[in-house]
Amino acid sequence: MSNNKKNMFKIISFIFFIVSYYIISAYVAHHNTWHHQAGAFALSTVLLPVFLMSCGKIVALLTVPLLITSTLIYYILCHEYGSINENLLRAIAGTNPHEAQSTLGSIGIPAIAIFVILFVAQCYLSWKFARFRLYMLLFTGLTLVYPYGRAIVKFCQLQTAYHLITVSTNCFRAYAPGTVGDTVLLVSLIMNGENIAATPHQNADSMVTNKVPGRVKNIIVVVGESDLADRHTIYGYKNQNTTPNIQNLVDHDRICVVKDAHSSSNMTRYAVPMIFSFYDADHQDKLYSEKNLIELAKDNNYKTFWIASQDGRSQYSRPFGYLSEFSNYVTRQDYNNKENHVDWHDESILPVIKEKFADQSGYKFFVMHIIGSHIDYSDDVTQEDIDALPKADAYDQSVHRTDRILNQIINMADTELKDYTLLYTSDHAEIVGVGHAIQYGGYTQYRIPVFLLDESKKYCQMVENIRNNDGYYTEVMDKFLLLDMLGYDVNPAAIEEIKVQDRILHSDGKTYDYKNIPTEKDRK
Repeated sequence: MSNNKKNMFKIISFIFFIVSYYIISAYVAHHNTWHHQAGAFALSTVLLPVFLMSCGKIVALLTVPLLITSTLIYYILCHEYGSINENLLRAIAGTNPHEAQSTLGSIGIPAIAIFVILFVAQCYLSWKFARFRLYMLLFTGLTLVYPYGRAIVKFCQLQTAYHLITVSTNCFRAYAPGTVGDTVLLVSLIMNGENIAATPHQNADSMVTNKVPGRVKNIIVVVGESDLADRHTIYGYKNQNTTPNIQNLVDHDRICVVKDAHSSSNMTRYAVPMIFSFYDADHQDKLYSEKNLIELAKDNNYKTFWIASQDGRSQYSRPFGYLSEFSNYVTRQDYNNKENHVDWHDESILPVIKEKFADQSGYKFFVMHIIGSHIDYSDDVTQEDIDALPKADAYDQSVHRTDRILNQIINMADTELKDYTLLYTSDHAEIVGVGHAIQYGGYTQYRIPVFLLDESKKYCQMVENIRNNDGYYTEVMDKFLLLDMLGYDVNPAAIEEIKVQDRILHSDGKTYDYKNIPTEKDRK
């Protein structure tokens, strides 16, 4: 090939690269929930790779493949989840090694291999085509001063005014939108944990009025993970017998199943605090400003226990980790675990539960937070579940496993506690094979199983009395069941006010009426 043809090939290839990069970056920026500056986007996106390629081979090799790979990953996330928002980046920042490995396993080896090949190809092309070009370097560098200079100045101003790293980096994303802005926020979330200490509060929410007699001696709350009611036999699922143990307890009238229940968020980070505090979609400040249910239980002479196979220190999980640490006793895979050997396997918490059920305190309040059916589902099954449902998919087998775990907890409670009430609820549901926290995922990721083992049937009836006006039982109502069990009276007007509006906190951090949550038809 002649030199002229080689040069023409390089020019065409470079133009193709820039145009492709711009189109993909535009898609990412368009699906970014933080409003961005269109002019800043155009300058920073088109000229940044040109600037890096003009810095010479070494700089290009160290930066351009990472820039392109990051952009492709953000593109995939936008396509999968509907948007790039702070909560999605927070979830990535808070991913522990097991979750990361499990998620990669769900992607599959072929997809990972393709990404590795693409990365190697980018390294090769960056080395081959990069040149130190002084005039191009000066031109693009001076032009980039505008978007990135404004982003840095605004970041520094907000840091001085608020000392809030997420506010500052979110603003950075407005002036340096797309890959760079999102990556800055992601790095800031990784480096700045939300490690608020569990300091006792002085004031209870005004809706709590009095302590009343008739409290439950032993209260057990089991919080599942990514559990879809549609895949439960007790909710009419016919393809597989996923919940044989719970169905048996239903048949013997020990358990009442709550129909038409939905979570109050499609993310664990939001959903779990709504069960155990007065935090909700419209009162997000109450998690850190008022007494939570763990504190109220202790105030009424309950000994409190939080036993979890989930962690509670990561950027994503800190809100419910914070709540757990108000307990008299807490163990998680990342906390107070030297002797317990709790890990992400739900079976690992069973010996601790048995030991704590035998505690001699008069009144006890237990929270068990399990991994349940978190993706990758094949991690959440044992051979016993595979043998029981050999033709089922991994998700159904994971539901079967949760059914077994719950049955073991109930058997231990029957032996050790005898007098108790148990509430099971999932944090949110799951779009099977896809996940949750999906911007346009619709209602499937909200349809959760809820049931009560309540010998008195008082709380089975109370569920029906506190349904929202639209007929749904919502996750935020769990706290009122628990408050009654704990011996607290609640202002009826406060419950009625919540019943009027069925409000949820979606994965984009916005509040919606449940009937108007984002669905596929809203995708632009």
